[in-house]
Amino acid sequence: MPHMTDFAETFARLAEMSVSEETVTLGGMNVRMVRVPGGGPGRWDSHNHTAETVVVWSGEFTVEFRDHTLSLSAGQCCVVPVDTEHRGTSQGGANVVLFTQS
Repeated sequence: MPHMTDFAETFARLAEMSVSEETVTLGGMNVRMVRVPGGGPGRWDSHNHTAETVVVWSGEFTVEFRDHTLSLSAGQCCVVPVDTEHRGTSQGGANVVLFTQS
């Protein structure tokens, strides 16, 4: 039987529990729902085996690359290519959904 995830329900539960993230696997994809606190920059990261799709569920979220920066609002997304250094930040806090191959 196919599985499903309700992003709004998950983010509400994470906020209630003061938890920053949850990961589920759906259709061979890792789906991370992450509550990003407002404040300073995140840590630099890269994925050598998969691209990462970043979807902003709520708030404002910035994806910084070594050579450029993307500013995303709720409902917008971008793809971080395989093996590309990047980091995410949010001045006021955001909920983001991250998709990678499992």
